[in-house]
Amino acid sequence: MTSRDRERGAAAVEAVLVTPLFVLLVLGIIEFALFFQNNLSASDAVKAGVRMASAEARNANFAQDAADRVATAGGAMHKNNIEQLWVYKANPADEFPLGFSSFDNCTVCVKFQWTGSQFSPTYTGWSSTSQHACAAATLDRVGVYLQLRHDALTSMVFTTVTIREANVLGFEPIPASNGCGP
Repeated sequence: MTSRDRERGAAAVEAVLVTPLFVLLVLGIIEFALFFQNNLSASDAVKAGVRMASAEARNANFAQDAADRVATAGGAMHKNNIEQLWVYKANPADEFPLGFSSFDNCTVCVKFQWTGSQFSPTYTGWSSTSQHACAAATLDRVGVYLQLRHDALTSMVFTTVTIREANVLGFEPIPASNGCGP
């Protein structure tokens, strides 16, 4: 056996040892890239939805318009994996629904479910006529909460991860002459 034959054999052994590690590394990068894509898409969608809702104080369609904006802005999300979408009245001091200290539930909110082509309300506990949006008074705060299941591509690192995003803004004030409060 010549030295050239030994070098080819060594190269083959190195390839057998390195190739599986390289493939695992590439698959891990792809897996996390897809997770971050879903996470960023959910974040952008929630921000777009809450901006829409905050601009539509006392508008009867404020929650549906916010949900529609979430659907449009979240183009990269797998919408069939959306577990919860809420448009809710937020606590004055934090991002949670009024009367709660977590996202376990909400009562002053509108909850939506993805129907395959759009969001449809499943619970309506917040009427636009009860919103405070007077410039001279304390404005109500509106929030959008999204819970999305991310399924792993390879299941090597994880099988599913739940992505939760929420954002809160105060309603844009409207003049008292336009009926800004209940």
